[in-house]
Parts: sequence; structure tokens; C-alpha cells
Amino acid sequence: MSLSTSTVPSNPAEDRLSSMLSSPNFSVASYLNLALTSDNSSPEQLQRRMAELALQLQLQTQACHEDIGRIGAELQAIMPRCAADVGRLGVGLEGMKVDAQTLLETTTVHNEEGEALSGSLETLSTLHALQSNLSKTKDILTAAATWDSTIASISPLLAEQNLNDAVDALSQLEHGERALQGMPQKDDRQAEIAKIRTQVQVMLQPQLNHALQNMSSRLGPLQQCVALYSKLDKMDSLQEEYVKNRPGEIHKAWFGFAPAIDTAAIEASSSNNNDSGFIAWLPTWYEKVLSLLTEERRQSSTVFGAEMAPEVLVLVLKECFRPILPSFESRLKSTCSADPSTMKEGAFESICTAYESTLRFLSLAYELIAASFLDVAESGNQTTNGAGLFDDIKEVSLQVASPFAKYMQSFDQLEGKHSEMATQLVSKDIQQCVGNVSVGNGLEALQDATERLKGLAPFVFPLVNGALDRFELMSGGFLVGEALAAVDQILTDHVGEMVISIRTLSAAMTTDNDKLADLFDEQYVLCAMDLLKMAGKFKRDLGGFEDGTRKRLTMIAGRLEDHSKLKLEVEEAKLSRSKKSSAFTLPDSLSVVEIDAVLAEEFCGDQENPEDGTIAAVSMLKRLSTVPEDDQSVLYPKTEDSIQRLANSCHSFIFDVCSAVPKKQLRDMSDMPAWSEMSEANPMDSYGTLPQQYVTLIGEHMLALVQAFEPFADDPETLSLANEVMDKVRDVAVQPWNEFVATAGVIGSSESIINTLMVGNDITGLVLQNSALTEEDAAFEEGISDAEKASAIFCNVWLDAIGLAVTGKMLEKIMRFSQLTPKGCEHLSADFNYLINVFSALGVAGHPHPFISHIAALAMFSDGELKAHIDTRNRGDPIEGALRAVEVRIALLRGISVD
Repeated sequence: MSLSTSTVPSNPAEDRLSSMLSSPNFSVASYLNLALTSDNSSPEQLQRRMAELALQLQLQTQACHEDIGRIGAELQAIMPRCAADVGRLGVGLEGMKVDAQTLLETTTVHNEEGEALSGSLETLSTLHALQSNLSKTKDILTAAATWDSTIASISPLLAEQNLNDAVDALSQLEHGERALQGMPQKDDRQAEIAKIRTQVQVMLQPQLNHALQNMSSRLGPLQQCVALYSKLDKMDSLQEEYVKNRPGEIHKAWFGFAPAIDTAAIEASSSNNNDSGFIAWLPTWYEKVLSLLTEERRQSSTVFGAEMAPEVLVLVLKECFRPILPSFESRLKSTCSADPSTMKEGAFESICTAYESTLRFLSLAYELIAASFLDVAESGNQTTNGAGLFDDIKEVSLQVASPFAKYMQSFDQLEGKHSEMATQLVSKDIQQCVGNVSVGNGLEALQDATERLKGLAPFVFPLVNGALDRFELMSGGFLVGEALAAVDQILTDHVGEMVISIRTLSAAMTTDNDKLADLFDEQYVLCAMDLLKMAGKFKRDLGGFEDGTRKRLTMIAGRLEDHSKLKLEVEEAKLSRSKKSSAFTLPDSLSVVEIDAVLAEEFCGDQENPEDGTIAAVSMLKRLSTVPEDDQSVLYPKTEDSIQRLANSCHSFIFDVCSAVPKKQLRDMSDMPAWSEMSEANPMDSYGTLPQQYVTLIGEHMLALVQAFEPFADDPETLSLANEVMDKVRDVAVQPWNEFVATAGVIGSSESIINTLMVGNDITGLVLQNSALTEEDAAFEEGISDAEKASAIFCNVWLDAIGLAVTGKMLEKIMRFSQLTPKGCEHLSADFNYLINVFSALGVAGHPHPFISHIAALAMFSDGELKAHIDTRNRGDPIEGALRAVEVRIALLRGISVD
């Protein structure tokens, strides 16, 4: 019962009053208390409030009474009808009780033991058995009575070519023979039937042949043959003849193909790829097959019935390809050999084109057959679930695509050879573009070579993207490891060509180092830097290519998972052939990639255990498509290594260009007469010793490098690309330090010791003086923008590397002095103090190198001081031992004997 109110509560207090009215705990006292305590007004207002509540309660009470009255009226109207229904049920049940008692009384008898039996049921059972025996007897007597007359009637019918009546008579004989199964002379009867059946079939064959030959214009005779063969239970033989006859025009078109021979093209092309005509013609032949299947869908429904049409379509499709498969394989082989060593240029791409056309054809053919099946299924006349038909289509698809199996299984080798031939042209261009570069040919030759290299570098990415397209097409996700290895090799070979070209550039430019030093200009530096930018862009493009590869592998893994699910559904549906007992529905279409998954699993998967092979392929695809935590490449490891070699070659080229001037000035440093110069008579002259020209030229060059680097580093995009390959820039300075350590006679020097000496951070406490700038000293000014900071960092990295190399080379040259007189020490100290000022002005942390100030201080030591200092060295410490070896060498140059 619901209470309808005439007023709607407008505040929480009235909401609580309304809810209390419907509460089972309602009482007048609680209601009044709640109503009065919610208002703190004057007595007049309380009286008015009480009047409002009384009016509301009166209205609600009246509404309740009206609801009760309406419900009571409805109940009074319903009760008579309910009473009448109950009465009718009682009468019916009583009648059923009487009928049951009467039935029991009339059908129950008692046997000798007094048990109740149903006499009427026993009588019915006896009568049914009698009817069956009489029917069987009738059949036997009829068959025996008519056997001879039926046998005698068949010969005249056959003589008159009355095949319809002859087939009916034969059917009557076969029915009679089944009735006479237990009678004598069974073998004779069966022999007579077999003889007559043979005669009928022989006479039917010309009629069937005639009907098949003219079925394009008239289907009536063929339908008559179908009716006769159906009565003979020989539909299989008729269907076989029908299917063999259908693709005649298709086979004629296949074997009638003759490619047009273009003599001019043959003479112009060394590849002799004349079989491309077959690849272009193949889709047109597929169109003819599809036209036949479209016509067959209609015709087979008319001739055999709609239920048999899908099966007939599959058989016709199979027959279209059965006799041509050897020829198909031969034509593919003439287009492209499955042996990579004999493959022609561009031939493998033609095979991929043909395979793609085949996949499209199979997808359209499947759609036609599936539509024929689903049409019958929608009408409710199809009793199977389509799983068997799916397997039949799969079997035919594998047969059609079997000529491509060898190419799919050898994809990695064929793709490697194909890409190798495709990249030969660009490799030649890369080699040619650096062939004319030398210092003598001027800056323009270097600039031209740089621009051409920058244009040729990304050429490989369309190639490898095409390789992945072909992998996805031909392998369908299987053999992914081999495919990625082939792509990795393509990229590695291309990068290797660029490394060789840059090294060739570097060698050509430094063959005449003195001339390069004389002609040195910042444009040479910018050309070398452009190659560094090229390497950075290639590395970034490689990262994008790897990301695209991972996305592609993820997509392929999803396809294979979908294929496995569909395959499982088909297997489960095959266990329950009935349409009603299976939830499987034949897909109305299969895309090209779905067909490809079916073929790839068969040809490229695990032949012994396809299911496990597919699971393993999916697992590997997912693993490869996952970005590793360390964000390092796992797809193309060889290319990753070759990128570092490319970066190193760019670093070396830049270093060779930038260090041309220091190399020229330091080449004869060891043989300069200043080191063996004797002291002047006036000792005051030593205060006027100035830095020599070679070191001032080096200092000016180091300062000029800042101006050469800045135009390149000022472009944020250019700088971003270059920073992709800036790792290990300091490696360019390692060789001078190796030579320095070897010349100094350091015993047991290892790579770590050489690196410690070169970097200099760990020897600051072991040198006499240290003028090197700390990180705080070299910190950037406040307010500098991020772009300016990035540009300065880039310049400092290169100034650091070149400064380390120059320092190492100077130290190596000092170790090669033949003599160092006191005057020579003054020159050495003056030269090194000049270098300290230059490197300090550059503002690069760690420079000037601690060795520079140390050598400058050693040069000014007296003989006793130098010997005493050497004696304090700890020979057991490898670093101090290396410093001691350098100091001993200087002492020997000064003629100081050291134990």
C-alpha cells in the first residue's frame, strides 16, 4: 500500500516526518515530539504548526482510505472468477480419476500366481509382430514372384534405350534382392544385378558425356543423369566425371600462355628476367578461375542441390590446379631459383608478387565457397557445422600454394641475396663519391662528397622495410630469428660501406697533412661535423626502424594467436559434426593474412608438432617485440656494433681535420735545437725566454677551434642528432697516450693505467703543480639558456678530446728528446706555461692537463731537487711508478744519474 501526499517535503525536517509515517515504529507521541522540537518559534507559531500537521495527516488518511476501497473492489471482482476456475479443475480431475479406474479394470488380468497383467497391451504387441511378419512375407513373395519377369523386362528396355524404366527396374531388383537375403541362390541374384548394373552404367556413360559437353547451354540432360545416377547410388562417379570436365577451359588457358619476347629488353638487360610476363599474367588467370567458381556456385546448386554445392565447389577448385602444379612450380623456378647462388636480380621480388596474388585469390575463393555453405545454413537445410568443409578448403589452399613452399622455407637466404644485389648500386655510389677527394682537389670536393654521403646513408631503410614486408608475407611470423638476422646483415653491410668511405675520406685528407694544416679552415671542420650529424641521424632512424619492427612483430603475434584459436575451434567442431551440438560457425571470409597464417604454419612451422611450433613462434615474437629494460637493441645487434664503428670513424675524421695543425707543428718537436741550447753568459737573459713559434701556433689553433665548432653546435636539431653518436669521443686521444707511455719506458702499463694518466683526475695529488680547472671552475655562467649550455657542452667535449691528444703527443715528443740542457728546460717551461694559459682560457674542466704544469715545474727543478723528488716516489704503486718513469726519463735527458 502506498501513501499519496498532497504536499512535497521541502526540507530535511519534513522528510524525516514523512519517513516516520511509513515506519513500523510509528507512534503519535514520537511524531509530535519530532514535529515540535524541530521548531523554536513562539507559541502562536507552534499552534499554527500543529494545525498544518493535523491537516496533512487528515489528507493522508483520506488518501489511504481511498486506496483501501479500490483494492477491496478489485478483490471482490476477482474472487468469483477464481472460484469458477477451481470448480472446473475439480471436475476435470474427477473425470480423469474415473477414466483411469475404468482403464485399469478393463486391461488388467491375473496370472496363476495372482499377479496383475495388462491383457490389452499384450494383444497389441502380438498384433504388431504379426503385422511386421506379414509385411516381410509379402515382400519376399512379391520379390520371388516378380524376379523373373523383372529380369526379362530389362533387356528390351535397354534395347529400346529406355534408361529411365531400366533404372527403375534395376532398383526394383535390388529391393527384391534385399528382401530375399535368406533365400537360396543369393550369389546368382547378386551376379545378375551386377551384370545389369554394368550394362546400365555403360549405356548411361554416353548420355552423361553428352550432357557434360552441352551443360553450358542446357542443364536438363545433366539433371536427368543426376536423377538416374542417384537411383543407382552412383553419385560419386557422376560427381567425379563432372568435376573433371568443369575446368577444361581453365587448363587450356594455363597451358596456352606464351610470354611475349621483347628482344630489345633482353639485349638491354643483363638479368634476362623474361619471366616477369608470367607474374603479370598470373592474376588474370586467377580471375578466370574465380569466374568459373562464381558460375559453378549457381550451376552446382541447380544440378546437385544447394546442400552439395559447397562440396562440389571445393572439388572443382582442386581440379583446376591438380594437373598444372608441376608446370606452376617449373614456371616459378624459371622466374627465380630457390638456390640463392643462381638467383637473378629482382627475381625474388617477383616470387613475392606472385605469392601475394595467390593469397588474394585464395581469400576470394574461400569467400565464394563459404557463402554457398552459409546460404544453405541460413535456410535451415544444412545439417553440418562446416568444420569439415573448412578443412577441405585448407587442404586445397595448401595444394595451390605448394609451389611456393621452398621459397618460404629459404626466405632468409633468398632475402639476403636479393638485398645484397639491390644494395650493390648504392655501394658503388658510396665508393665513387669519395674517390676524387683529396686536399689538392680543394674544399669543394670534400663538400660534394659529404653531401652525397648524407643522401646515400638512409637509402637502406626502404630496402629493409621491404625485407620485413616480404618476411611478413612469405613467413607469416615463423622463422623470425633467421629473418631478423638477414635484415641485420643488410644494415651491417651498408653501415660498413659508410665506415670505409669515411675512413677513405680521412686518409685522403691527411695524406698531405702539412697542406691540410696550411689550408685549414672552419669549413673543413663543418664538413667533418656534417658526417657526424649523418651518423647520428642514421642511428636515430635505426631506432625508429626497430620500434616499427617491434610493432610489426606484435601485430604478427596477434594474428598467429587468432589463427590458433580458430584452429582449436575447428578441431572441437570436428568432434561434434552436428550443427546443433556445436557453437562453431564457418567464417564468412578469411583475409589474406589469415590465409597466409595457415600456409606459413604448414610450410615454415614445426612439421612434426605444428601446434607447439606455433606457440613457440608466438612466444618468440612477443619476446622480441618487448622493449628491453636497458633500452638496448636486441633486434639488430650487429648493426648496433657497426653504428659504433661508424661513430668512431666520424670521430677520427673530425680529429684528423682538427689536429692537422698540431700534428704539423709537433712532428719535428723532438729535433728542435732549442732543447740542447746552451745557457747565455748573462743569467738575466733567461727571464726573457718566450714561447716558441710551434707552441704559439698550436695555442692559436686551439682557440680558433671554438669558433669552428660553434656554427655547427648553434643549431639545436643538428646538435641533437650529433649527440646521438658522441659516446667514446675521448678514444681519439688514446693513441698518443699509448705512444707516450711506451716511449717513457713505463713497465707493465695496462689500459687502466694509461686511461688514469690520460684523464688526469687521479694524479692531481701526485704532481708538483696542478693548474687544471675543476668542474666548479669550469661551470657555466648563471642565466645561460639550455640551448647555449648544450652547445657549450658539445664544444667542450671536442676541445677536451683534442686537448688530451695534443698533450699526449707533446709528452711523447719530450720523451724522445736527445738532450735537455738548462736553457732547453727554460724553453720547455715557457712553452708549457703558455699552454697552461691557453687551456685555462678555453675553460674546459680537467685542462690544462696536470702533466703540463708538472712538466713545467720539473723543468725548473735543480739537479738535486729533481733527484730528491724522484727518490720519494713509491715504486710499488703503478701510477706513481709511471710518473717516476717519466721523471727518470727527464732526469736522464738532463744528465742526472738516478738509481
